[in-house]
Amino acid sequence: MRIALKLSRYCFGILVALVILGLFCPGLCSAQSRLSLQEAVDQALQSRASLKAEAQRVAAAQGLKRQAGAISNPEFQFENQNLRPAQTYAQDVDTLAVFTQPLDVLGKRKQRIAVADQAIGRSQAEYEQARRQIVQRVQLAYWIARGAQEKRDLLNATVENFQEIVDYHSAQLSQGVISEQDFLRVRLESERLKITANLAAIEATRARVQLLREMGQTTFSEIVLTDPLDAHGSAIDPVNIDQVLSQRVEMRVGRALLEEAHANSRFQDVSARPDLSLIYGYKRTQLVDTTTGTNTAIAGLSITLPITNRNQGNREAATAEVRRQQQLLAETEAGVRADYYGAVQEYDMRRHEVVETLLPLREHGAAISEIAQQAYAQGGTDLLRLLDAERARLDAELAWIQGMVEYQQSIVNLEIAEGVSQ
Repeated sequence: MRIALKLSRYCFGILVALVILGLFCPGLCSAQSRLSLQEAVDQALQSRASLKAEAQRVAAAQGLKRQAGAISNPEFQFENQNLRPAQTYAQDVDTLAVFTQPLDVLGKRKQRIAVADQAIGRSQAEYEQARRQIVQRVQLAYWIARGAQEKRDLLNATVENFQEIVDYHSAQLSQGVISEQDFLRVRLESERLKITANLAAIEATRARVQLLREMGQTTFSEIVLTDPLDAHGSAIDPVNIDQVLSQRVEMRVGRALLEEAHANSRFQDVSARPDLSLIYGYKRTQLVDTTTGTNTAIAGLSITLPITNRNQGNREAATAEVRRQQQLLAETEAGVRADYYGAVQEYDMRRHEVVETLLPLREHGAAISEIAQQAYAQGGTDLLRLLDAERARLDAELAWIQGMVEYQQSIVNLEIAEGVSQ
């Protein structure tokens, strides 16, 4: 009986070793499409309707610039004068035909074009900002989904392999080799793992759908995310804050808005100048007591007199908008500095956590599991301690996955904070 018990413990240790091997070799999903991080970003930039809408804002600004440079249309005026009853039209009625051509010789057209040109620069910067935001959201969602996929596969492999242990102990129970209490403990652990695996599958589905949504997809098929969680790479060295301020798209948007406000302020000043129009035309005057008329030319110059309306309100509003954009730019700069320093500190802490805590934690969990297996196989420990050791190893694996997800997200946040082009 003692020999059979030792043999059963030894065989059980082999089964547990197979479980550990299965944890690191999850089943392949050959029928599912594979997706890397770069492919996810590329698909998002091609598919997102919101980004296409931002591109149309650039096209609209370019159209407004062409319109701002258009020369004003002339005005044609045709009149009949001295109309009275019982007249002969050809002999008694005067005819007047006049063209009025607005002149833009005081700088208004040039300044309108300048305002429209700054609007193009601002819309392009806002398009780039929207693009960067989409890239960031897709990358963050990718790593969340990648971690959820890793947890799901880890737990599914654990459940599948642990079922063999349950079957083995069931056979041992039927032969009277082990107690019913030990079998119930194994079955209880199996049920707990199944519940955890089901929750992980739900979370993985939710994260996958969110990733596909950020990518702008309309179908939500199964995918396999391929980028490894443990891709460390070389440490990212911090850059100069001046370089960050020159690269961040938020600063470009703020500067473009300020330049647009300055251009509009100059335009409002120019708009206070008089409007000039050139008048030229033809007039046929019917002479009194004659059957013939006199043809005369008309020429003149029309000018508005800025006496009561000197565009005061618009000029004051434009000047106030310049001051507003200056303050907003200062606020944006403060936010950029805070984002960058915060991202650098988070990255440093996450990288230190990976090297100093997560990797040793994973190794220690595997070591504890191996020691517990050997002790149980030799009869040096009971089943409860073995299950505790396996649970500690699984918790260490899950903690490593979560830590690696947060580490990869810190890299994304740091690159965005630096203004790195994507």
